[in-house]
Amino acid sequence: MHDLPPPGKVVIAQLSKGLRWLARQVESLDGPSAATSAAPDMEDVELHHAIHDVGASLLNRHGVLLQGCFARFGSPLSDPRFPAALPATVRSHVLLMVTQAHDSYGLAMLGLREHASTSALGPIRNVAETYVYAKWLLESPDEAVRLGRAYRLTMDAIDQLVEQKRVLEKVAPGSDLTLQVAPMLGTASERMRSRLEGIALEDGVTIDVKPRRSELLARHLSDSGGYMLYSLLSNAGVHPGAGRAQAFYARPGRSVIDFDFKGLHHVRAYWVSVSIKLYLDLCDLTEPVLGWPGWSALSEQIRNDLEPLAREAQQRYLGRIQQELSNAQTWADHPSPETETTQPGGMSADGSRS
Repeated sequence: MHDLPPPGKVVIAQLSKGLRWLARQVESLDGPSAATSAAPDMEDVELHHAIHDVGASLLNRHGVLLQGCFARFGSPLSDPRFPAALPATVRSHVLLMVTQAHDSYGLAMLGLREHASTSALGPIRNVAETYVYAKWLLESPDEAVRLGRAYRLTMDAIDQLVEQKRVLEKVAPGSDLTLQVAPMLGTASERMRSRLEGIALEDGVTIDVKPRRSELLARHLSDSGGYMLYSLLSNAGVHPGAGRAQAFYARPGRSVIDFDFKGLHHVRAYWVSVSIKLYLDLCDLTEPVLGWPGWSALSEQIRNDLEPLAREAQQRYLGRIQQELSNAQTWADHPSPETETTQPGGMSADGSRS
């Protein structure tokens, strides 16, 4: 439960922290590189489309390589000793992670191409979370350690079946669905757990303990903001609430919420670039396991094409946030109702007319 994003009553506060964190990133920007000559001359819409074109190229070209993984090695994902529709090996977990992240990345690209929508940030969160779990799985060069962590990820999936059984029995203890499904879930989870523990014993490996999500984000995503980035993506892109608008549509300096769904190209350009970089980092991390022919050249080309555009998008987006926040009135600047003066003919605080 400690890994869950903040509850609704603190969403706005978390989003405010996230915006302040984004504004502080401006201070870390280096000067423009020689490759940025064209990007500063682009209109916001041109910059957005240019970055999206880079991301679309990555999506389509890597999709072909990803399909080749199934063509070369076949469709079975699990250890043949583990007769369940769950990944149980290092490679099968990595392939499943990248396949799901590719799907999420595509949704983010499509969503931000068509609209200035906070909902497109949810899939970006999924890519970020996938990256840190893949990093944890693969960070040790010891194959036994990797396998023990792969078994932990499989065991977590089994534990979800146990949780489903518990919830069914709690919310609808006497329903036909519970009476039919709960025993099946219990039997399946017990058998899978027993078999997986037996396989680990056969392999001579220890099923590892997975750190909490917040720890993994802080450790492996620090350059991108760690848990702060994850929290911002969660509260702005996943969880409903009044605070969602602040992260994407708010104009802090003017106290305006600008639902410009077909505009805000500088905002969309920035988040598309974030999505591309996260997905590219995930692919670079997992390529040695999955082996994509020609990936090094593709990755280098995408990074070279993205870098000047992403830098310009970051400068525009974060620079405008910083400017708006520096010009914004604070609550201390607003007169209280007791001291607020009225115009001639208006109503004073005590109800009398001036």
